[in-house]
Amino acid sequence: MSRETQNVLLILVGGALLTIALNGTFLRYVKPSQQPWLIASGALMVLLALVAIGRDIRGAGTAEAEPHDHSHGRARSSWLLLLPVLTIFLIAPPALGSDVVSRSSASPVVAGSPRHDQIVKTVFPPLPAGTPLEMRMADVATRAAWDATNSLDGRLISVTGFAAHDRGTVYLARLVISCCAADAVPVKVRLADPNSADLPDDQWFTMTGQIEPGSATPSNGYVPTFAVSSRHPVQAPADPYEY
Repeated sequence: MSRETQNVLLILVGGALLTIALNGTFLRYVKPSQQPWLIASGALMVLLALVAIGRDIRGAGTAEAEPHDHSHGRARSSWLLLLPVLTIFLIAPPALGSDVVSRSSASPVVAGSPRHDQIVKTVFPPLPAGTPLEMRMADVATRAAWDATNSLDGRLISVTGFAAHDRGTVYLARLVISCCAADAVPVKVRLADPNSADLPDDQWFTMTGQIEPGSATPSNGYVPTFAVSSRHPVQAPADPYEY
């Protein structure tokens, strides 16, 4: 593979990074704060390729040919640069979903939380007024497990997540990430709804209801039960994760 071809591949890889960073699909893989780094990395790769192309043009006809065995080895490895480009432009994977929930034998209350046997209840700030109160899934799970004031008891809340089936139980879930999709941790509520069995995996819903008091216990991994009063299918959000 010629140096010109290698430089073109470098431009394609850098362009792929810039594309996902600027069109928002990077949110399937990393948290929003990583966007500047993706843009900088993609721009740097494109810039390096352009500089190399410029140097090759200026030095055309003066550079000595490299030994065949060295260039052949580099040529094979250079083609590997096409793999991330093809992945992004042709088969870009969707955001993680219900498969992570089913693979998780015991979901922590939130990412980075103590072990289940180390959870100690504490006093949480009062919840704001409003009904139904729109809440993040991680906040619901955390309050259900830790809040000594039982602030969720009797409150009508609204949560948004995707349906996930696991061993005969149906959950509404979100994934919490610290840095990227590789460290995603499922946070969920168990649906107390006789009509939830037919919900398709990975379909997103906004659901309204109440957390059943005392339902988050050590025996169930501190996953609270959600008594659903209404549900509405919604489009998956542009940013599917919580942080």
